[in-house]
Amino acid sequence: MELRSVQHDTVREHNRLAVLEALLSRRVAARSELSRATRLSVPTVTTIGQELVGLGVVDEGGVGPSGGGRPARLLRLVPSARNVLAVDLSGSRLRAARIDLAGDLFALEAGPYLAPGLEGELTAWLRATVAEGAAAGTPYAWLAVAIPGVIGLEGSSVRLAPSLGWHEFDAGRLLREASGLRVLLENDVNALAIGELHQGVGQGHKDVVYLTITGGVGAGLVLGGQLYRGSHRAAGEVGYSLQPGLPEEGLDLGAPGPLERHLLSIATDVVVDGALDLGTPERVEAFERLVAGVRLVLHNVACVFDPELVVVAWASDPEGRLAEELARHWSLPLATSIRAGSLGPIAALHGLGQLALERLKGEVAGLEQHVGSPT
Repeated sequence: MELRSVQHDTVREHNRLAVLEALLSRRVAARSELSRATRLSVPTVTTIGQELVGLGVVDEGGVGPSGGGRPARLLRLVPSARNVLAVDLSGSRLRAARIDLAGDLFALEAGPYLAPGLEGELTAWLRATVAEGAAAGTPYAWLAVAIPGVIGLEGSSVRLAPSLGWHEFDAGRLLREASGLRVLLENDVNALAIGELHQGVGQGHKDVVYLTITGGVGAGLVLGGQLYRGSHRAAGEVGYSLQPGLPEEGLDLGAPGPLERHLLSIATDVVVDGALDLGTPERVEAFERLVAGVRLVLHNVACVFDPELVVVAWASDPEGRLAEELARHWSLPLATSIRAGSLGPIAALHGLGQLALERLKGEVAGLEQHVGSPT
């Protein structure tokens, strides 16, 4: 769907965004084509094109085919002129990618191993990576980070991320000072949900539950096509759910929750060298118990939210056996599809890129002089 011109106080910015969006979908286009796509006049598109050229995000891309008159001068997007540095801190080792203005993802080499006390290595890695991007002509404008924990209500601090040793920690300030970039923090499962929604198996769906099993158990909720975070930014923390027979210790967000401990203890019994292994009767039996436990969680969540799709992502199960078994045993009054995640370990990076690019495009449309400067 094309963005159209609007009539209100920010009409100029919205018109710039309309032209930018039209170019993002085409990469190269004549001004007349952009005029038709946005319903803006050719002179307006020409002016906006000149402003975008001045920012370096667009250049003159030669001439188009002639219809008998003067050949049209083309505008060409320069995606590498603005980039997002996406960083996932949810695994045993830092994952990262450069995501350009067009949304294309370029994986970077794995960063330092993650554990409490990582701040020194993390900040050193950030400084080096940002400098490398600038030297390569692919400067970063935003840093988007997936945190395996609960983000503060203001969005810039971490209430709790046990695997990183962060508790009421001003992560936004640390990351901003180390990188010199504007910083966006997001829960890792939420980032995965956004990635699958826009780039993966969730495309075309508006109400989706995403369940992940990593070092913990969590869910991301997309309702009406929008990520739902909850009043405390902690929606989807299903690991703290209660079930009959499970001890209720660990309900203060300071340790794995009752259900999380239960499911992870079973998952440990079926994983060998990081991969699901059903090579013995004992592991098959344990896997059946895992399926039963996860099915109960998802059944209850689905009864509350009525999703059209449930996506299950488990790094140890790239073939999607868990999702397959859940679908086989699924039983609800209303139809719900169950599918395995399709983006694998880079799902959260895609989601971070999606979230940060929306802000970055707005900045470019506003024609700020220092898009990459920190707030």
